[in-house]
Amino acid sequence: MSARLLLIEDDAAIARFVELALEELPDHDPEAPPVEFRLVRSLAGAREALAGGGWALVISDLMLPDGSAELLLAEGHARAPGAPPWLVFSAGVHDERRPLLAAQGVACTLRKPVPLEELLSAIAGLLRRGEAPVPPEAATAAGDPVATHFGGDRAMYESFRAGCLERFGADLAQGEAAVAASDAVALRPVVHGLKAVLELIGEPGLAAQARALEAAAEQGEVAAQAWAVMAQGLRTLASR
Repeated sequence: MSARLLLIEDDAAIARFVELALEELPDHDPEAPPVEFRLVRSLAGAREALAGGGWALVISDLMLPDGSAELLLAEGHARAPGAPPWLVFSAGVHDERRPLLAAQGVACTLRKPVPLEELLSAIAGLLRRGEAPVPPEAATAAGDPVATHFGGDRAMYESFRAGCLERFGADLAQGEAAVAASDAVALRPVVHGLKAVLELIGEPGLAAQARALEAAAEQGEVAAQAWAVMAQGLRTLASR
């Protein structure tokens, strides 16, 4: 029987990364059950899916278009009788937040970007035992995103990277519209998603720019010049 997995994630690239990881799950852990995967992109979609029940595992980002997934946790979705284990998978997970999330019923927290093996170990452990094991440290080649984030699987990396490059056009359009309107609220989710994606594909310089832009947006600032530099970097990357 398949295990039903609910992914609450609005970033298409990260959702694709999780989907690719799930395709590798049988090789990573032959005893893990086959997975039936469903994606929702908002709090509203998550509430509807959770109300239907029957989930073996929930993987959730924190920042969503219509609010924080912490609202779902505050509503008791991870602590209700018979609730599935929750894995929070977010770039916003810092050490001081982990105990707070655990107190709300979260079984495991991972900070994006995360190595493929670590994500697979967490998923397999939660599906089989309701707890995520601590994965052994793996030796990786410094600066090599294939080794660091994709377990050495270059085909998976290339597939993921190609999808990211295709989506940069939409990211650029959203970012430029936000900057033109001096809308820090609209800019923040764009650069929040980009910082993890750019780390995953091995572009730490651009990821750092996205991180700085997110910090500015959190302060209500729209750094137009900084966005212009980053936008040019994305265009150059996509045109290679």
